[in-house]
Amino acid sequence: MRTVLHVLPHPGGGGETYIDLLEGMEGYRHQRVPLSVTRSRLQGVPSVLARLREIRRRAREVDLVHVHGDMAAMIVAPGLRGRPLVFTTHGLHRLRRSTGLAGRLVRRRLQAAVAASDRTICIARDERDDLAGALPGSLHARLVVVPNGVPVAPPVGPEQRAQARRVLGLGESEVGVLFVGQLEERKDPLGAIRAVESARREGAELVLLIAGGGPLEQEVAAEAGPGVRPLKFREDLTDLYAGADLFLLPSHREGMSFALLEAMAHGLAPVVADGTGNAETVGNAGVVFPAGDLTTMSVRLTELANDADARARLGAAASERIRTDLGLERFLSGTKEQYEAALAIQAAQGA
Repeated sequence: MRTVLHVLPHPGGGGETYIDLLEGMEGYRHQRVPLSVTRSRLQGVPSVLARLREIRRRAREVDLVHVHGDMAAMIVAPGLRGRPLVFTTHGLHRLRRSTGLAGRLVRRRLQAAVAASDRTICIARDERDDLAGALPGSLHARLVVVPNGVPVAPPVGPEQRAQARRVLGLGESEVGVLFVGQLEERKDPLGAIRAVESARREGAELVLLIAGGGPLEQEVAAEAGPGVRPLKFREDLTDLYAGADLFLLPSHREGMSFALLEAMAHGLAPVVADGTGNAETVGNAGVVFPAGDLTTMSVRLTELANDADARARLGAAASERIRTDLGLERFLSGTKEQYEAALAIQAAQGA
């Protein structure tokens, strides 16, 4: 049994879900350590300095280190050169939002992180393309694409769905639109609210269910009303998937959202912005609109609110896409392949 030390930028988020799923990989056990104790950069600096020493020590005691996110990789990976090391990009959020002098610095530090890693896992093709554009050609062979994956959910029975909708307060004719995620600017929850309210003014019986917390939580809560129901952070997502009809992801930038994958696995019809990662995830099994285009978002939601057959077709296609292309077993086997490659590379260099 080999041991993997997972280094996260902070507690929570998609990185934790990713590791939770990796717990199902045969032959490996997993430890995790957050580089920062908080999402706040300023408050997290003291913990980063302390954790760096701890990570370097623990790296010598495990078989492989797996670093999550470009920011954590830039800080940690260069100091672990010579250890079996895998880096998963998880959306390249630091690279994609950095421009000018800051962008040049990020690209330089990412080059060092990729050079120190035996394999760099990109979770979407557009993510690999963006990262390759920031690297010299000599490092491109280290980049591999292993999409995220989730298990296919069991069918929801009519009684379970009816109960979930009663708890959510959804009427028989109302169409539940589910938003799940961190309430932050790039996810655009306020844009989702504007689009749903616009659709309701045109007669669409939509109700937006917003599950999540974050910097925009108070602004979202202030919009509560008949068509907008803030639910705060929720752990019972299965119940939300059971009661909703559509899944809305208006984010401008993603890696490959686990919330979107789980909604697809539960057969919800996905409506997503064309921000990085989203269109690639849904393929032909979802409705895609231009990121930030609230008018088109509203129109697409209205169309689906008025067409139950289209919702059912998209939901079935989304579930099938998880089954055939984005399932858990493919994710686990692809990641395990990269672990084995990293271990083999280091073994050959040490021979």
